[in-house]
Amino acid sequence: MKIRYYLLCSRFEALVASHLEPEEFGTYMAVGTRKLSSGRVLFFELDPDLPAKTTDFPLHDIETRCVPHEDGSPKRSKYVSVYRVMERLPLPLYRNLYLTTKDGRVLTLQESAAHPAAADEPGSHLYQELCPLSPLVVSTLAPAAFGKLLTNPENPVHAPRLFFADLRIDRDADGNLAPFLPYAEPQHIVDCIQEVQASPGGKVMKTVNRTPSLDGFYRTIRKGFFIGDQTGLKFYPYPSTEELDAQYHLWWRSASAQ
Repeated sequence: MKIRYYLLCSRFEALVASHLEPEEFGTYMAVGTRKLSSGRVLFFELDPDLPAKTTDFPLHDIETRCVPHEDGSPKRSKYVSVYRVMERLPLPLYRNLYLTTKDGRVLTLQESAAHPAAADEPGSHLYQELCPLSPLVVSTLAPAAFGKLLTNPENPVHAPRLFFADLRIDRDADGNLAPFLPYAEPQHIVDCIQEVQASPGGKVMKTVNRTPSLDGFYRTIRKGFFIGDQTGLKFYPYPSTEELDAQYHLWWRSASAQ
């Protein structure tokens, strides 16, 4: 059986080998079997030639460790590493991104070759850092500049590589965050945006929440997901609400309930 490699990258990170196709793997990781696990899962599929392209992980004997069960059924998951994984996987190794709901429905996002429009939009942005960091942050920096700053080794506080999402900050007629957005403290987000906007040439970001809840997370995505470092930025566009409802209805119905 063909071995595939996946990077789990939300709240914790892990490199996993598996015989399962991505959709099957996402369902298994979200719903589980006898372990009775359940939860939202975000993961990347990695280059299938990973063992030949890195020596940072114990993959030299993976063919003998990730083998089918005695009854011929596939090996669902064989953990390879659970510590500082993303920083040791360069950008060229990342393939599709998969978003799994709590009941195991999977949405595939492909990398876009086009420069994301969000990268050039002026004004404030709301970013949910996902791996290896997890704060919710307001910033005046566009995604490319945000990723560059947070991964710059010349900064005292930085990460080698960062995976994050661009979130919606729709306003109502009174300037408040739109009531359909499921943020726990919407006024605090507005206050943080105003604080950053009030310091031109100074503060370019502010932490909104160090350990935010991800309830309703899939309903808050604006342009999509980004993973970047000092070498570049990969962009995974998120379908519009209309596209989600028309083309991915079952996934969107499940995601909207969470």
